[in-house]
Amino acid sequence: MQRKWTLPLLLGLLTGGLMAVLLWPQEVPTVSVVTAARDLGAGAVLTAADLSVITMPADQAPADAVADPAVLTGQTLAVVRFAGEAVTPRHLGPAVALAPDERGVAVQVQADTGLAGLLRPGMTVGVVATLEEQDSLGFAKAVLDNLRVVYVPPTFQAQPALDLVTVDGTGTSGATQVNLDKGVIVLAVPTGVVEVRYEEAIHESAQIDTNQDPLAELIIPTEPTPEPKMVRVSPVELLAALNAAGASFTLVLMPEGAEIAPTVGVRLSELLPPSEDMTNR
Repeated sequence: MQRKWTLPLLLGLLTGGLMAVLLWPQEVPTVSVVTAARDLGAGAVLTAADLSVITMPADQAPADAVADPAVLTGQTLAVVRFAGEAVTPRHLGPAVALAPDERGVAVQVQADTGLAGLLRPGMTVGVVATLEEQDSLGFAKAVLDNLRVVYVPPTFQAQPALDLVTVDGTGTSGATQVNLDKGVIVLAVPTGVVEVRYEEAIHESAQIDTNQDPLAELIIPTEPTPEPKMVRVSPVELLAALNAAGASFTLVLMPEGAEIAPTVGVRLSELLPPSEDMTNR
């Protein structure tokens, strides 16, 4: 009789032990992260009362999370942070400020055309607009220069791979991935009217410079090119119109005192050998 119940008992104990091991809470590495203790506006100078420290799983913490509120105390917050949101060094800096003759205009750029990871508020950039056209491969033109960057979203800025300090004193690296595919950048755009150089594309009366290498053939006009037009536009309205037309924007980093060279833009179709229809004209 004893053997009849001994085996089931052993199997039951073994099963119970395995279930206990499987269901036992696994220890998850955690880190201390400084967060906003209340809603904080851009431009706020951080105090100890503005900040709190919470514990969260290491794989959910920002890569540049701060564990000690003293590191951030006295710093100026560049962007709004709501209660419970992490506050890190990339959220610090001068608040967005516009002059009376400026307007903040948002433009969406891709990571490879928007200087992702390099752009910072206060930098000066130029804007190149690219439009797709039915009769060409695309048209690009530098439309505005010397625009001041007033806001770059934290997710569009480079994040250093900093070591985080855990509650038990050990170090670990944050594994949070940030989407840098695209971002919305705010530029300080002047309200005054500016002149934009404009020129009609040349499609007629063209011949090929046969002295050039075939790989570098250009469409050369046989008649003198007329003087380009100067169109007076509002930069704010120009960016809005280009955005509505589906243009894509490339930001060009500009040095202090950069020389401005007005251009008429470029069409890729004009840089390629002519089609068979054009050569038969």
